[in-house]
Amino acid sequence: MTLRTAAVLLALPALLAACGGDSGESPQRRASRVAAARNACVAEELTIRARENLASLDTLAAASGGVAPGIRAVYEYAAVYRNYAENRNSALAYVDSAMSARTPDDSTRHMQRAAQFVVRPAEPGTVDGNVAEEWQRSFAGTRANPAHYCNTSITDEPRQEENGKGEDA
Repeated sequence: MTLRTAAVLLALPALLAACGGDSGESPQRRASRVAAARNACVAEELTIRARENLASLDTLAAASGGVAPGIRAVYEYAAVYRNYAENRNSALAYVDSAMSARTPDDSTRHMQRAAQFVVRPAEPGTVDGNVAEEWQRSFAGTRANPAHYCNTSITDEPRQEENGKGEDA
């Protein structure tokens, strides 16, 4: 079998599904599913950035023999932001899985897991409150950018669940 034949065989199920007509999914359900996937994509990107920022500060701290007093507040803020981003990322990934689940039971199970990652509102002006506000601004800004890959690469076409995505660990 040639590489071209293998590629055609791999693409065949997607082509057949695309030609299959109406899947019975309402436009509202489809829009909700796409929005959930885009939200999860943005949350994952913010989490990656937060991890990279904290890793950079870790490297700086290691090179200088520890977290210098002058950057301690920045380091602590970055750590809280990373934790918040990871929490929101988990919640939105489970919501995405729930919206794409094949059965109502799976959808319910994923939504119950998403609810376990709900963040209680923090007091404005506190580190937690400032982190939540910054994350929300970053999230909203990215979602509002029509050229961002999370808003362009995710379409309203049904997608296959990735292996292990959204599964309980």
